[in-house]
Amino acid sequence: MESSAIKKQDQTLATIIHLSVFSKLFIPFGNFIFPVIIWLVNKEKKFVNHHGRNAVNFQLSLVLYYLVIACLLIIALLIFVARIPLEFLEFNEYNIRIDTVDNEQVLPLLVTLITGGFFLFGLIVLELYAVISAAKNASEGKEYTYPICINFIKEDITENHPSK
Repeated sequence: MESSAIKKQDQTLATIIHLSVFSKLFIPFGNFIFPVIIWLVNKEKKFVNHHGRNAVNFQLSLVLYYLVIACLLIIALLIFVARIPLEFLEFNEYNIRIDTVDNEQVLPLLVTLITGGFFLFGLIVLELYAVISAAKNASEGKEYTYPICINFIKEDITENHPSK
């Protein structure tokens, strides 16, 4: 798509769609609500439709990735906690005393949690970079495809082939 063929209003709407995902910082699920509303209201505009669909697909992909990482971390935590013997806890009527646990038992847990933290941090950085890049491209009238994005919402075939 050429920049000259795209209206400035469409470029602005596409840019707003991308930047509206940051509303999640203030409003729960704002990263879905606002892009979807703006996209659906202006879906008949090809440029806005492309950017809106991509923005929503990327947010859905991120939620999936966050859930997978969180589930893996919870499973790992449960496995490691189950492997630590409870013998190091000593109960009496006044307090609970905790003896030291072997490093061999705690080290895999720490490595797993730190690795999971790096993956979560990496997704946050990727989201910031990708959303800003998408907004920049939209404001310049260029199409943008998000990295590691799963196309949950496919392009409607009738949009490209009106005869069908």
